[in-house]
Amino acid sequence: MDLIAACRVLVEIGDRGSVTRAAAALEVAQSVASRRILALEGHLGSPLLERTARSAVLTPFARDLLPSARRLIRLADELELDAARARLRPVTVAVPVGCSTRELAVVDAAGRVAGLRLEFRADDPAHRAELAATRSVRLAVASVAPDAATWTADLGAAGRRAAGDALRLDELRPGRTARSRDDDAGARLRIGPEDDVPHIRDALVRAAFAVGLLPSQLPVDGSTTASLASVLADGDLLLCTEGEARELGLHWRRFIGFGVARGFALVGDSENDVATVVNAVGDELAAALGAHVRVSGDGMEADPDA
Repeated sequence: MDLIAACRVLVEIGDRGSVTRAAAALEVAQSVASRRILALEGHLGSPLLERTARSAVLTPFARDLLPSARRLIRLADELELDAARARLRPVTVAVPVGCSTRELAVVDAAGRVAGLRLEFRADDPAHRAELAATRSVRLAVASVAPDAATWTADLGAAGRRAAGDALRLDELRPGRTARSRDDDAGARLRIGPEDDVPHIRDALVRAAFAVGLLPSQLPVDGSTTASLASVLADGDLLLCTEGEARELGLHWRRFIGFGVARGFALVGDSENDVATVVNAVGDELAAALGAHVRVSGDGMEADPDA
């Protein structure tokens, strides 16, 4: 039995004085209204209407129930209104600072088609994790190791001028001849905030030291702006994705003999929120991250829940 629907009929009969007028007010057939009252009588265990050949009026028992029935209807209406407001509230998502405005707009547009309202907050990896942990956002794109990621983005080195398609780390090894400020070979490989995480930074440091690079050749910058300034002014290289290099107007090279990648996974307090957003805008979000779906060793797309 639909208790709320039956209470609506009861209240309308009390206000309008007949089952016919109550059914008309609720825009249901009179037979439907009558069945709801009969079901409510069975549920409550006492007659609600005094029926005669010409009319049906509320019993004293039914009149005593009217205040409670009105409160129940009011609470049900408030619940539906709150649910509608909750559906309209944006799903806040913490994303990397490097995501382009246009790509995020594409994610937002795809979300709207799927009935989602998304709102993005750009921040570095540590702050994104903190925002998710404190529930300051509903979801966050977390920086994770590639083998635990939903999406991965290959990293390379970007410079201010074209210098081939690939780079070996040992090309940055200090030589006998000092480099000039116009030398685009790049004496230093700069690490920005997005890549200042252990699974990227430590792997790069180990590989760099193995080929004789100095610690000073792997500086960590506090912002992409600072990194880009050093690239433009000093001919340094920037660790970044190919998409970021295009956005910054730089020339990107992949690494030879060494591979490193960003890993991303969508995290949040609600697994339902995570699944809903990934299913609705996963491809668009991957594009905004400059990433692709991680592929497992058997050639199949990796299951993020595995």
